[in-house]
Amino acid sequence: MIKKLGLSYIQRLLIAIVFALILLSAWWTGASLLDLVRTQRALDEAHGAVHVADALLRQVIDAETGQRGYVVAGNSSYLAPYHAAVAEIRQTRLTLERMVVIPKEAETLNALMHKVDEKLLELQHTISLMTAGDQEQALQIIRSGDGKDLMNQIRQAAFEFANLQDQRLRELRQDHANAIDRTYIAMGLSLVSNIGLLILLLARTAVFTRRVQSNQEELHKRNLELIELAQKTKDHNLHMQKLSELGSFLQAWIDTEEANKFLAERLPELLKARSGALYAMAASRNQLQLAFFWGNEKYVDFFEPNECWALRSGQPFVQPEGTGASTCKHLHALESIERPGVQCLPIASHGELTGLVILDPTQEEDPLDNFHARLRQTTVEQVALSLGNLRLRESLHQQSIKDALTGLYNRRFLDETLHREILRAERRGLDNPEGALAIMMIDVDHFKQFNDQYGHEIGDRVLCRVAQ
Repeated sequence: MIKKLGLSYIQRLLIAIVFALILLSAWWTGASLLDLVRTQRALDEAHGAVHVADALLRQVIDAETGQRGYVVAGNSSYLAPYHAAVAEIRQTRLTLERMVVIPKEAETLNALMHKVDEKLLELQHTISLMTAGDQEQALQIIRSGDGKDLMNQIRQAAFEFANLQDQRLRELRQDHANAIDRTYIAMGLSLVSNIGLLILLLARTAVFTRRVQSNQEELHKRNLELIELAQKTKDHNLHMQKLSELGSFLQAWIDTEEANKFLAERLPELLKARSGALYAMAASRNQLQLAFFWGNEKYVDFFEPNECWALRSGQPFVQPEGTGASTCKHLHALESIERPGVQCLPIASHGELTGLVILDPTQEEDPLDNFHARLRQTTVEQVALSLGNLRLRESLHQQSIKDALTGLYNRRFLDETLHREILRAERRGLDNPEGALAIMMIDVDHFKQFNDQYGHEIGDRVLCRVAQ
């Protein structure tokens, strides 16, 4: 389970050590507390034994006092303390026997109780003599001093028993103090272990919190990226929709002039540029001519292809800041050239360069994010293909209605145009000067003879000169 938490070897080792210390301290604390309770109970029993031994001595003295009062005064009422003390001595004996557990103490207690029994027999004997009426004999026993000696022996035995209890108390107090010390040590070890575990848990919690925060930040970053990606996808789909609409219009273009007017309206929105221009390659292919522009910039009317790095490399080119050698010469007059980002996008169709698009983006773009650049490139490629197809259609159409040698309109053009012009003239009216229609037929005299005499090449020159 610890491995699943992603802990390192050192962290797992520290946690194992801390848990071992906690278990050890718990066991040690429990054992110390049990030892503390045991020693406290033994102390209480030892103190109780001392008090009971003192009580036994007082009870013997009370019994002797009652015996002497009865013998001396002859009044049996003095025997009440005696009888009470004898009964208490029996109970005290049982209590002491239960309290004593050490053999040496039991031996001393037996010696003490033996002397007490002798004393009780001596007291009982004198009381019996007094009861039998032999007061003198009873008094003689009291005066003999044997009872006093026996009482001193009882005191000595009680003193020895008390000394043993005192010695036991000292040992128990030392054991009790040691048990307290062990308990404190165990509790201290437990406290240190718990603090160590708490520190590890706090450290792990801090690491986990940082990881959660990092994951949340990463998740937030990913969410922002997804939102940005969704927005880009939406923009891309919208752009492709507009580009598709543009493509449908491109198929309906009649000539280049109409195409330029239409592109001047649609390109700024598709290319997302504050200003821009479209240049077309001249038929001589030695210069590019301005077709249209938008925005506040003043673009040159024409320039040579070698003045543009995009045309020279055949790749899109982003202008650096300033007007150094690394910028296109045809842009040096622009105000926007002072800031980087102006782009030149070459237009190529059917394998050859046919024009150029210049634009100044509406916002500064991340050089690592080529999303808008790809959209612009797709748009330019679509426009290039459409313009190329349009020029091809215009070229084919011109070839179909004009004579290749003289450049004059041919019979096909006449068939297409004559019927239309007749209908226009009829619609305007023959009386209207604008409705007048004339048809001319021109023939070159003696052309066949000239052609046969000087050859077809000279004849072709004559036809071209006449056509002019």
